[in-house]
Amino acid sequence: AMSTSELRKELHNYIDKADETFLKMVHAMSKEYRSSTIAGYHTDGTPISFDDLRENVKAASDRVKSGKYISQEDIEKEIKNW
Repeated sequence: AMSTSELRKELHNYIDKADETFLKMVHAMSKEYRSSTIAGYHTDGTPISFDDLRENVKAASDRVKSGKYISQEDIEKEIKNW
């Protein structure tokens, strides 16, 4: 994994060489990030709000409390069958 310093250097290089479209995308993403309403992004690029994140965490916690979860051992067994 890259260190924070390495990530900054690489991003600076991208920005220095970027076209206008890339710069606009990074700018928009940065504004959303600073606004604190976006906790992250799904793999398809759609944003995850902090409210959605809280709801997902609560739902996961409720599933664990009610016994609806898969143990690490079961996951490891399942992976072996892939």
